[in-house]
Amino acid sequence: MMTTTTAEEREDLAPPRAAPASSTRLVTELADLSEIAAPEVNVCVLRRGVDPDVEGFVRAWLLPRPVSEALFVDADAPELTALAAGAPHSPGREAFLHDVRGLISLFADLTGCPRVGVRLARLDKPMCPRLHADMVTVRLVTTYAGPGTEWAEHAAVRRDRLGHRANGVPDEKSGVLRAGARLRAMEPFNVGLLKGESWPGNQGRGAVHRSPPGAQPRVVVTLDALA
Repeated sequence: MMTTTTAEEREDLAPPRAAPASSTRLVTELADLSEIAAPEVNVCVLRRGVDPDVEGFVRAWLLPRPVSEALFVDADAPELTALAAGAPHSPGREAFLHDVRGLISLFADLTGCPRVGVRLARLDKPMCPRLHADMVTVRLVTTYAGPGTEWAEHAAVRRDRLGHRANGVPDEKSGVLRAGARLRAMEPFNVGLLKGESWPGNQGRGAVHRSPPGAQPRVVVTLDALA
């Protein structure tokens, strides 16, 4: 006797679907940041320890002040004194500038860009409070104090509800995150590479991220590749 199965029964009998490949790479070696070039990857985060001299300078000098600087520098010889304008010479000041120079050198090696846009900001509210993807090739972000940038896996989001497409509904209520999905967050001093929509072949897969919610002050440095 012939029997039929319902759609629900067919679903139960179907082999389990493989979990989508992660779009994130968490690495501990500088060289492994090159994994951002893999087609399936749109976020690569280097976990690194806190430098106490840098942290001391940031908390003593940058965190208490309304800092906002944007520079365009040559990657091989960046002039960064404006990032510490007015600060007395100290091991912490020099360590901070040395660290940013190192990030610029690293970013230039990864991207091949001769010039880099550098932004330093002390923030006391979310600069980009909604989940979104940037129209850039790739951006480097490091938080030196306060909570770090939040991001979501590519497979965890509904891109038709990103940013303004949610019609003002908060991320927590808009359904932009699929059921069971959770945001991840960078730790202070982590180096994050966020692949954007303008990376060749990455349209519709740009890293989905946002500033952390709340009013806790932050000190953030971002780098962008310039022609």
